[in-house]
Amino acid sequence: MKFRISKEALLDGLQKVQHVVSTRTTLPILSNVLLVARNGRIQFTTTDLDVGITGSVEAQIDKEGATTLPARRLVNIVRELPASEVEISVDAKNVASIQSGPSFFKIIGLSQDEFPPLPDFDGAKEFRIPQVMLRDGLRKTSYSISTDETRYVLNGLCTSFREAKMTLVATDGRRLSMVEND
Repeated sequence: MKFRISKEALLDGLQKVQHVVSTRTTLPILSNVLLVARNGRIQFTTTDLDVGITGSVEAQIDKEGATTLPARRLVNIVRELPASEVEISVDAKNVASIQSGPSFFKIIGLSQDEFPPLPDFDGAKEFRIPQVMLRDGLRKTSYSISTDETRYVLNGLCTSFREAKMTLVATDGRRLSMVEND
């Protein structure tokens, strides 16, 4: 795999997905970001096995491929690079060479085959709602979400989108909040 990309685009793509990366994990692959280079884009994927996120940015792809690299280390390196263009190449042993201006770094990654796949959402329903409506609904219900780890089922928000109506419900076992919007 080999590609060239602007420092800003690479950093932007990495920062959008790095928040899901586990800081303390028993599986080393979960502290990595999956990089896939194809069709003129770099796709970034991270997961902690509960939450997964994928994003992509445009890049000049010289050779298509995929690998995983330590996310936090990669972000720290890219953030400090002096030049505006970055060239990354990965060999068959998943060793990434990062070059930008006079700076040169090597990072050892893991095979893409070890990265846990994200669920496939083919056939899932899509909908669009105004950002203001979702934000207001979350503000009016999120205070009722339980923070008690022993009651795991109450640590979230129930969302329903039926008959052109959005319903958000949260409870901590003592108080309940619900918002409905058309």
